[in-house]
Amino acid sequence: MVKPEADRLGKAPLQVGNDLTRKVNKRQLTELRPKMDSIEVRIADMDTMGVDIQALSVSPYQLFHWTEDDLATRVFQTINDDLAKVVADNPDRFVALGAIPMQDSTQAVSELKRCATELGFRGIEMATHIDGVEISSPKYDGFWEEVEQLGLVVFLHPTGFTEPSRLMDHYFVNTIGHPLEETICAGRLIFDGVMERHPGLKFVFAHGGGFLPLYWGRFDHAYHARDDVRQNLPKPPSEYLAMFYFDTMVFDPRQLGYVIDRYGADHVLLGTDYPYDMGESDPLGLLNEVDRLSDADRALIAGGNAARLLGLGS
Repeated sequence: MVKPEADRLGKAPLQVGNDLTRKVNKRQLTELRPKMDSIEVRIADMDTMGVDIQALSVSPYQLFHWTEDDLATRVFQTINDDLAKVVADNPDRFVALGAIPMQDSTQAVSELKRCATELGFRGIEMATHIDGVEISSPKYDGFWEEVEQLGLVVFLHPTGFTEPSRLMDHYFVNTIGHPLEETICAGRLIFDGVMERHPGLKFVFAHGGGFLPLYWGRFDHAYHARDDVRQNLPKPPSEYLAMFYFDTMVFDPRQLGYVIDRYGADHVLLGTDYPYDMGESDPLGLLNEVDRLSDADRALIAGGNAARLLGLGS
């Protein structure tokens, strides 16, 4: 079945925004094409940034969770096969984070196992919602149990914002919408009990985890003040929040320093958002600007944590 044009455009986050935003997006995609298409260009840029190994995932806008089940299975298998080939051709420079067809729970588990056992992937990339369905929904409990048992890393990245009508101007759909999506997603994973039921899950949030890492106290205050907040949650939200991992994509060394101080250097990983204009072209430079950071902690963030979570060298 072919979806109506208006419906399909509604699923394309790059089309969200005012006329100038869409014009900038179109120009950027043209300019960035070599970085997206050429492994040689990517590796050269990695060398310039001082990145030895990159956890490779598709653009989140290629997580086609709005497609029909059968088509989704074929599309995601093709994506993962292509990722596996890139890693096989460049085993010293890349590891892969697989893409999973979450439309159907059975197919999701099947492709998850294929990624881990046949393709050798160390983790998966996940959107903050599945075509409007929370990833904390009970329908995915079996899936999260499999992810936990396989020990895979889960990298969470938004695909636009679910309610963009107030964010059409000024690129708010990204600068406000993306971190808000991550904040909502983290909150749902905590309050819907996913972290309580599956404490072994290794979630890594893009963009420093959105707004929540800097405003966690409001969750804890509400937890102690209201029955409807602590319902079925035996521990304060901040204890579950401390189980998450965050990347360094916050752009300012003072903000990054806060994330490190609050959650520990062992829970922060180097991020780049390569190759977009909202990426960080000098991730190690940003890290080196953080005050009062020991060499040992700097080494953890620069690569030690990622190596541990992804099982590199083991």
